[in-house]
Amino acid sequence: MGSLQPTFQPRKPTWRGSTSSSDMNDNFEEVIYDLNTIFSEAANLAVELSELESRLRYECVGLNQRMMAVSGLISAYEVSTSGYKMLHEDFYLATNVVYPATLPLEERCIADTQFGVATLPVTNSFSKLYTTNFSTGDVYQAADLSVVVSEGASEGGNVSITPGTPLYACDGMGATYWERKVQFNRDYYKNEISCTMDIALPSTSNPYVNKFFIKPHPDGMVDVTEVKYDTLTTQDNRLPEFPTAVEGERDLRNRMYSFNNIQPTKIKLTFKQRNWEIENNYKTFVYGAQEIGIEKVEYKASGKIGIRFTLPSYETKLFHYITTLRTIPDYDDSTYKVSIYASESDFNADSPAWVSSSPELTTTSPLDVLLYGSKQIWIMIELTQETDTSHSPLLESVTITYTTA
Repeated sequence: MGSLQPTFQPRKPTWRGSTSSSDMNDNFEEVIYDLNTIFSEAANLAVELSELESRLRYECVGLNQRMMAVSGLISAYEVSTSGYKMLHEDFYLATNVVYPATLPLEERCIADTQFGVATLPVTNSFSKLYTTNFSTGDVYQAADLSVVVSEGASEGGNVSITPGTPLYACDGMGATYWERKVQFNRDYYKNEISCTMDIALPSTSNPYVNKFFIKPHPDGMVDVTEVKYDTLTTQDNRLPEFPTAVEGERDLRNRMYSFNNIQPTKIKLTFKQRNWEIENNYKTFVYGAQEIGIEKVEYKASGKIGIRFTLPSYETKLFHYITTLRTIPDYDDSTYKVSIYASESDFNADSPAWVSSSPELTTTSPLDVLLYGSKQIWIMIELTQETDTSHSPLLESVTITYTTA
């Protein structure tokens, strides 16, 4: 956006007005130029404010729905673990992620707070959609990238469609969104709509892709029913790791998919919106994406990540029994290995009190840690890449139940 500061400087002597028609014409032309510029910039600002208001409106609606869902989940956990206390950690925040001081940086797994997962250490990566200047941070979208959104039959009967800018979904800029708004008469029967997006990938020297992610808009209020890809020889292949169920991903939140190398020439997504609001007396559906990523990532074969569980501040007692331990995905002592440490010195020395090759912890066969006299428990998870694969395991969370004494 340009400046709203006028550039007009009147041509006149210091003691009176213009003395010639030429001076007056020049002055009026500059005034008109300034007015046109100011009105144009004001109009652009109004559009940007309207887009921002729409984003905030529907993100707030999505946030309210997620808060209700989390409340229900907590209640379900409380019922299922009645009589025991619980600590849960995911990777949307890295506050409690810890590493032993002796663990080299290149062996530390990455806590990706955008998607709430831990991945193997990354040795190299690049996007198929844009490049980034590492010195300045500037992002440059590929010149031959094509993103086309097709109107779905379910959008028929609309009063208006505001298509947004699909390229914004693939520009690597967190501040931009692709937002598609479809409006119907207030009492129209429509309860869901859908559209498709085709991303024709630019030509690059490396044809492989093993990571796909999507940040939907509004977060948690959009379904992505299909993600397919074309190659030079085949069409409509299902994206690896994307659900095979007919409904795909319902109420999708920021999601990353890691899979073995594919060589796509086009990625095709189908979006569905089942939520609507009354806006300006119209039934209004809003859906889109903040960011879609298509990348080739190279990982180390293994890595470790630690989590420190601390008793709540109101808890005056110490850890006694660790009664259960759960990871998502479930630990298997192969791809996901787990160790429990009852003191920080044991954590740093890699001297665990329990490892995942041991018998499973249960309420009838718990781990007794009372002798350590600790209000903290350390968990170490080792991720290992499967043989002859190119993707990373994705660790989502760790949960323990415990008692105090």
